[in-house]
Amino acid sequence: MFRNLKHKSTLLLLLIGIHLLAGQEASNQLLFPKQLLWTNPALVGIEQEKNIGLLIDSQWLGVKDAPKQQSLFFESSFENQKINFGALIRNRSRFAENSTQLFIQFAFPIQLTNDSYLHLGVQAGGDFYELNFEYLSSVDGVAKDPLLQKQLRFIPNTGVGFNLQKGSYFLTASLPRLLERYAFEKVPDLFLPNRLYFTMSVGKNFYRLSGRKEFELGLQVHNLDFDKRTVQLKGSYHLPIGALFMGVNTAKNLGLGFQLYSRGILNLAYAFEFPFQNSTRLRQNNHSLMLQLKFLKKPHR
Repeated sequence: MFRNLKHKSTLLLLLIGIHLLAGQEASNQLLFPKQLLWTNPALVGIEQEKNIGLLIDSQWLGVKDAPKQQSLFFESSFENQKINFGALIRNRSRFAENSTQLFIQFAFPIQLTNDSYLHLGVQAGGDFYELNFEYLSSVDGVAKDPLLQKQLRFIPNTGVGFNLQKGSYFLTASLPRLLERYAFEKVPDLFLPNRLYFTMSVGKNFYRLSGRKEFELGLQVHNLDFDKRTVQLKGSYHLPIGALFMGVNTAKNLGLGFQLYSRGILNLAYAFEFPFQNSTRLRQNNHSLMLQLKFLKKPHR
């Protein structure tokens, strides 16, 4: 009896821990444009280039089984360029929880005026959630407890968003996970937050006389973190060979990054995020790496 009680207490504490740690599922900074891809389907294919890419995020460096995230994305458009489409696979692991997100994304570009464009986006798919507490049985050497066996759930999900560009100004907003609240009611053992996720960004691009973009300054608000809303100020400085990124947010995190452009088929990006004020000894430094492979267009004969 006491042994079962001990297991249940351990499981409860671990679930509470996951409940609190789930806010680290996404990078707080979201410096790279492709880090925003899963949050807003209207951004898919906006470069009008067929490409495939890999994003890797590692959090809490030096902590065993700390949150990690890998995303594989694909973007393309139909020949008439009236519909952009893409696919996204996003895996997140943190301690005993692992989830894989699958999305098909579509964006519909609409030219409003000579210098105004509106992209409407929709995505559909779902999340495979896996809770694996089997390794806890080794704590006191007892046989496997049914309470600690692996649990697997599939939660369908969908999202919508838009991206409005007017001259050098832009405004984006999205609701990336519309069915999360439904899942909260139907699958309470996953401890999904009962909330409506949103993102919103507004900003301005600054151009040289030659027409090449030099600066971009933006303000972003989102509630992708588990228990709070985050406001972020982000800027980028664009060079012929790449771009430099810097961001700071209300979670007291500072992010620095760069992206290298290639005249060929490969783009590389890296960012380092760290808290500028930390009340614990936990190393909350995060790394983000992106590799993007572009498919060159075949010349018309």
